[in-house]
Amino acid sequence: MNDPSTPLSREDARAVLGVTGRANDTAPLLRTLREHGTGLTFMAGLTLLAVVDGFQTQVFTVLTPEISADLGVDLGTISGVIGVQGVAAGLAPFAIAAMLRRYPHRVRLALATGFAWSATTLFTGMVHGPGSLAALMLVNGATTGAVALLHPPLLMDAYPPGARMRIMSLYSSATPLAGILVPLFIAGLVTWPGLDWRGVFVVLGAISVLACLYATRLREPALGRWDVAELSSRAGTGPPTGHGDLPGFFATVRRVMRIRSVRRMSLGFTAIGALAVPYGVVLSSLLDEEWGLSAGQRGLFSSAAAAVSILALALFGGRAEAAYRAGPGRFMMLCGGALALAASAFAASALVPGVWFALPLLALGQALLAVIGPSLFIGGLSVVRPEDRAHAMATLGLIVAFGGLIGAGLLALATAFLDLRGALLLLLLPAVGGSLLIGTLRTTLMGDLDALIDHAIGVNPK
Repeated sequence: MNDPSTPLSREDARAVLGVTGRANDTAPLLRTLREHGTGLTFMAGLTLLAVVDGFQTQVFTVLTPEISADLGVDLGTISGVIGVQGVAAGLAPFAIAAMLRRYPHRVRLALATGFAWSATTLFTGMVHGPGSLAALMLVNGATTGAVALLHPPLLMDAYPPGARMRIMSLYSSATPLAGILVPLFIAGLVTWPGLDWRGVFVVLGAISVLACLYATRLREPALGRWDVAELSSRAGTGPPTGHGDLPGFFATVRRVMRIRSVRRMSLGFTAIGALAVPYGVVLSSLLDEEWGLSAGQRGLFSSAAAAVSILALALFGGRAEAAYRAGPGRFMMLCGGALALAASAFAASALVPGVWFALPLLALGQALLAVIGPSLFIGGLSVVRPEDRAHAMATLGLIVAFGGLIGAGLLALATAFLDLRGALLLLLLPAVGGSLLIGTLRTTLMGDLDALIDHAIGVNPK
């Protein structure tokens, strides 16, 4: 511990948080983890939970006709049941964030919610009507909604700043990986053992339980271990003033939203939601109506695009890490540029003459969109107090959903006057605006990072 009479310099304090001013001093990931006494086990456990988190939703997506026919309900009722799950998934993070104030055991909550959604997946194969199905979907939505809330802050506390971007990129590959493997696994269960939809739910529920049992080896990382706590230790100041006196839920959200970078990032996430949600709707229709791809061909494209996203996450993580170390300015320009390129790729796919030109552009846009989210979450959470990060995640998740509603409105407006290609071009507007807003974060992120340093050490570094 440093002598408190010798204040921690501003440069040293920034270096603790991962900003060294140099882009070429990023050590290989495994070496960085060894030097800090950490490993990949924690990330692997959370990644496994994130993969099995989507089992129930993915089975519904693939086997909706069989479920509807067996239960004797129409597709409208099935859609309503899925809608119940979506509402629960949107509201649950706020309840869990509030719960963390009284029960600050994030790993235990992550495991509890994991076992809960495993049980609902398992018992979905035993339902006999829409009422019990809706009840299970409600529970599943409430528990799966905890993933985005709990996992990123846990990774922030489990790994040092010099590895966080690459760790988050590896963790984020869980979604596209599940998008490749789970539909193939479902197809295998239906084809070879000849299981019906009920059997598929039971098997995947059992696999989910096993994944949760593996994750029980995870241990709770200390709150702010590698940033606020490390700064306090080096400065010899002890825990930050007021760290143990936590405000209520809404007061915490207001404190988070007072951070300039978070407010600007919120506008960027709104633009991402406005692009990503309608894109999924337009893509399926475009591949079907414009280029005549069958359901099987569309599925193959989805798997190939997911594989490209995984590759992009693996490659982008190191570059984003180096950009962040060089300074928030370069980092935010990289993120803003990636969003602009994603939108440009989508727009270009609407202009090229043939499907074989369009498919690579669509896959490129999807891959770029996949890498932006993890980077922005790391950038945003890096200036938020550790005890407030769950609330920040809940708020940003709601903002992305709000952006999706804006995008859906734009899509409805566009399709009323334009064809699908024109609608895809129109979605370029919010994305370009979002990329410009994200780029302006270079003027605020360093100042907000310094404000977190001042909060951590209780003095103004020189």
